[in-house]
Amino acid sequence: MSTRDSLDRLGGRLPLLAPADLDDEQRPVYEALTRMVVPEAAESGFTARLDDGRFVGPFNAMLRIPKIAAALGQWTGQVARSGLTDDVRQVVILTVGAFWSADYEIDAHRSAARVVGVPVAAIEAILRGEVPDGLSEQAQIAHRLTSSLLTDHAVPQELYLQAVRAFGEAGVMTILCLIGQYQLISSVLVCFEVPVPERDGSRPYQEDQA
Repeated sequence: MSTRDSLDRLGGRLPLLAPADLDDEQRPVYEALTRMVVPEAAESGFTARLDDGRFVGPFNAMLRIPKIAAALGQWTGQVARSGLTDDVRQVVILTVGAFWSADYEIDAHRSAARVVGVPVAAIEAILRGEVPDGLSEQAQIAHRLTSSLLTDHAVPQELYLQAVRAFGEAGVMTILCLIGQYQLISSVLVCFEVPVPERDGSRPYQEDQA
C-alpha cells in the first residue's frame, strides 16, 4: 500500500477532505480547528491534521456539518474554560473513550493525560475498565461518577454527595457536559470506524511503550 493510500484510510468510512475542496461554510470551521486543535495536538502528542492539511479523527467528520460544528465549538470551548483541572478532564475523557472503545480518542487522550501528569498505571487501569490508583481525589471522584453514569445509568446518593462536595453543583454539571461532549465524539469515531494514525512511521502509542 502506498503512503497516500495509507493516509487516505485515516478517514475510516469517510474520505478525508482536502483544504482546497472545502466550501465557504466549511473554511471557517477548518480555520478554527487549525487555531484551536492543531496546537493542542502538538502539545499533547497526537495527530489531528496531516502534513497535507487534511484533518483526521472526529474533525474530518465535523467538517461535513459546519454550522453544527461551529456551534459545538463554542459550547466545547466554554466547557473547557469552566474550571475543571486538567487531570479531571483527561480522566473523564479516557473513561468515556474506554467505555466506547473509541481507538482514536483513547490514543489521543492517553497521550494528553500523560502530559498533564496522570500516572501511566492509572491511565492503563481506566482503559482496562479497572479502578485506578494514584489519582487526585477530584479525579478519582470524577472517574467514579463517569463510570457510574455510563455503566449503570445511575448515580448513588453517596457518590452524588461526594461529587457535589468536590466540585459544587456547577462543577458536576460541567462534568456532565464533558461526558456528553466525548460521548458524541466517541460515537462519531466508532460509527465512521476512524483509525489511529501512526506516529513518525511507527505504531500508535501502546502500553508496553510506557
